[in-house]
Amino acid sequence: MKSLEDIENRLAKFNVNPRSEMRSKVLDEALEIQRNQKRESTSDTYTWRTIMKSPVIRLSTAAVIIVCITLTITFMEKTVTPAYSLEQTLQAMQDLRTMYMVCKGWSGNEFEMWIELDPDTGIPEYCRSYSSESKILHISRPDTSYQFSERANQVHINSGKLYYMDLAPAKVFEQLLQSSQEDPDRVVIFNEYDQKSKKSLIVIITRGDGQSYKIYIDPETKLPVRIKGLEDNTLGAVIRDVEKIEFNVDLPEGTFDFEIPEGARIIDLDHNLKLLNDPQNGISTKDMTEQQAAETIATMYWNALIEMDKATARTVAPVSPQLDDSSLLAELVEVGRLYIHRGCGIGKLIPCRIRYKDGSLKEWKLIIRTRNIDGHPSCVIFGSYSSPVVIEQAK
Repeated sequence: MKSLEDIENRLAKFNVNPRSEMRSKVLDEALEIQRNQKRESTSDTYTWRTIMKSPVIRLSTAAVIIVCITLTITFMEKTVTPAYSLEQTLQAMQDLRTMYMVCKGWSGNEFEMWIELDPDTGIPEYCRSYSSESKILHISRPDTSYQFSERANQVHINSGKLYYMDLAPAKVFEQLLQSSQEDPDRVVIFNEYDQKSKKSLIVIITRGDGQSYKIYIDPETKLPVRIKGLEDNTLGAVIRDVEKIEFNVDLPEGTFDFEIPEGARIIDLDHNLKLLNDPQNGISTKDMTEQQAAETIATMYWNALIEMDKATARTVAPVSPQLDDSSLLAELVEVGRLYIHRGCGIGKLIPCRIRYKDGSLKEWKLIIRTRNIDGHPSCVIFGSYSSPVVIEQAK
């Protein structure tokens, strides 16, 4: 058996310059080992919490951890990051007033966000987001909110907030802390060298309930500087990555003001919501699965459009704007499987392939909104998600 000093001397001779993809592979392997092991207790240490139950697991885990330590020390140029705990970030986020973020959605769209927090609750009260790619502006306020498309010169208006963020940023880390105490598998913390800032950052990986995110923490301020989405299968997931975060920035006066442009088409979302929640609209889904209900209402909708039955189409899709194009439709070819689409918090999507009279085949995605009105389950078509995809060109 080698002495501890002998082992340390041998490790000290290693000269490792790992590629980033190799280091990620090693970390992924360690995470996989960690996820597959049931914990019997919670340790106060924050790096690679693992309870090793068999000689094989002990040996394989020890090998991965030794490699990780070796790579980390070399990669960080033999610097040592001070001890960190989630409580430090929780404390640092107690007095936040404003936030500025550069974000990327799950579909790859980039946008900026400016947020003002409620001074008493810490919950986002005002929010402005803008995408220079799609030319879409969102203003979320407690009184009236707006969604403005510059290209279409169209404004959606609704009373109350547009973004219902009912969780203070500090509360997120409070929940992370609680999760790490209840189930160490959900939270992993380690150090990683960051090429952008040229320094070592604290990295938190959260896993569980179909969600997984990688959070980068500045070791000096203890505040998040970047977030990377790894997985999120929840309905309405919009933000994947936050590539930049600034706290307590001075927001320009009028950041959350909005003036409706001259000639803009105005859509009253409050009125649309009343139609969507009207029990006279939609169909009953009693004794149906979600898939059966979605297939049924989608088939009714397209057949009604094809047959020019606007009354039925309006009943199942009361706010749909597609009625004017119904004379171009020839046949409903296929209705696909219902699924959750990241970025759409209104409902699940169901793809439908439609043959047009010119011979073309297009795929539409309908948004199916489920409801429970006075104990009666039902669903309604909210509308379509984005533009149709051309499967076959016109003949």
